[in-house]
Amino acid sequence: MNKTMLASALLCGSALAMTGCQTVESQMQTGNPLNQPVLKSTINAVTGDKNEVGQMFLRPVDGGVQVYGKLMNLQPGQTVSLHIHETGSCGNMGKAAGGHFNPDNKPHSNPDDMNGHAGDLPNLTANADGVATINYVNKKISAADAGKYSVNRLAFIVHSGVDDYTSQPAGNAGDRVACGIIEKR
Repeated sequence: MNKTMLASALLCGSALAMTGCQTVESQMQTGNPLNQPVLKSTINAVTGDKNEVGQMFLRPVDGGVQVYGKLMNLQPGQTVSLHIHETGSCGNMGKAAGGHFNPDNKPHSNPDDMNGHAGDLPNLTANADGVATINYVNKKISAADAGKYSVNRLAFIVHSGVDDYTSQPAGNAGDRVACGIIEKR
């Protein structure tokens, strides 16, 4: 393995198998040195049995924070919604995570709408193997240790349904089925 591939493996972790994981060259072109902080979340079913269903990674990039990772063991073609929630707790079947991360008290919206929740993310659809991936730059959050927009120590919640991006306060996304705390890698 050459140095570029090794460095890319270190940056991307288990996300290497995903398409779209930025290489070392593209990281350098966007001005992000290799030592920038990376956050990680292991997503488990909320049933309390520590059944891992995915992993998410976050890192700063030009214009925001890249959220990338995968959810596994879904039905082929199944679409679920993924959000960042305001509290770093997965207790009470994920309800302890509170509502969507929303530091500016804005309405729920499409993830690309700058006037929506900071924790809004795109819906994810599973491939034929039951794996759904995300590689999305969220322009409303920070991967810093602390601050108004920091998602460090908050939670990812996977909902059973599709986020319609319009219903308030959470897009009518269905039950909370999985949760993971976001923490330093």
